[in-house]
Amino acid sequence: MKCEEALLKIDAYINDSLSIKETEEFLAHIRECPECYDELETYYTINVGTKYLENENMGSYNIPRMLKENLREKEKYIRRKQLLTKTVLFFSLVAGIGIALSFMLYFGHIELPNLF
Repeated sequence: MKCEEALLKIDAYINDSLSIKETEEFLAHIRECPECYDELETYYTINVGTKYLENENMGSYNIPRMLKENLREKEKYIRRKQLLTKTVLFFSLVAGIGIALSFMLYFGHIELPNLF
């Protein structure tokens, strides 16, 4: 992903409106590009700060740390989604092979060896 594209996606990232694939690409770029990370941090600080002011939360907040935690949570979410997708694909493949073997056995295309 190029910087121009990443910068255009900052607002969508903050508002959780990127797809999984877009989020994954965005996070990969942000981790490698300090300039884009700084822009994200600025936008995130403004966005979170504004929300806290609107809700009249006057406590002390470490917004840069909140951003880092947000990035970690999104990365964990993506990893879990990828693992789930791979697991579903694996079990679908196993089920498909089982169904195909069952049909082949049923219609006599293959025979099981007589073990006893």
